Amino acid sequence: METYYGHVRTPGDAILLFEACRIGLLPRVQRRLSEKERLSIKSGSVFVWDEREAGMRRWTDGKSWSASRVSGSFLTYREMEGKRGGSTFSAAPKAPAAKDHDASDDGPDGYRYKPDGLI
Repeated sequence: METYYGHVRTPGDAILLFEACRIGLLPRVQRRLSEKERLSIKSGSVFVWDEREAGMRRWTDGKSWSASRVSGSFLTYREMEGKRGGSTFSAAPKAPAAKDHDASDDGPDGYRYKPDGLI
């Protein structure tokens, strides 16, 4: 299911993955993931697909993601608590300010980044 398991640290790493997919050494995602496949995504799972071949422009995995942030040469997204979409996405309750509260855990509109969530 996943194309690669590991950490993509540099643009060179990404280029190697794309080239390995292009010449058939690594598999590309051919379709949207099943629910079972989505549940097996873990830190280090890397997926590569061709928009035309897979028939999908955007990645969907059922998780709620933050807006993109520039991190070096990459755009990164952080996993958020809750689910997106209408009334099913609920913000984490606001807790009173505490000494150990890290404001960097707050996402847009009071939503919170998922502790130990995927990036």
